[in-house]
Amino acid sequence: MTAYAYRRLPVSADEGFPQSFRMTVGAATYVVSLYVNVLDRSLLQSAQPLALPRTGAFMVMAVSREGGGASVPLFRRKLVLDHEYETSQLAFLFQEILVHPQNLNGAGALGSRVVGGVAERWAS
Repeated sequence: MTAYAYRRLPVSADEGFPQSFRMTVGAATYVVSLYVNVLDRSLLQSAQPLALPRTGAFMVMAVSREGGGASVPLFRRKLVLDHEYETSQLAFLFQEILVHPQNLNGAGALGSRVVGGVAERWAS
């Protein structure tokens, strides 16, 4: 892993998923979208947050850069913990992904938590 200077992504897990947010990194503005795919419907019965990724469920992140009146897609990946993702001028790293089934298409303080960071790969 490289020595990027990560800052925490402003994910608000209590707001539920899917969710999107805008952020400025360097001189550019990006839109980050996070959503969860659940292939094993029995996981939706859990009373506890699900640690992702796992067999039958995972989180996906999509990133686009805004500018010039258009949004340019840069990245869409299934997220794995402790894996450094590089795209364009950014790097991403996730340390924890916990999502309560009730936070899928619903908000509430149910113990969901997503800890990830973003860093500039080079100055823009």
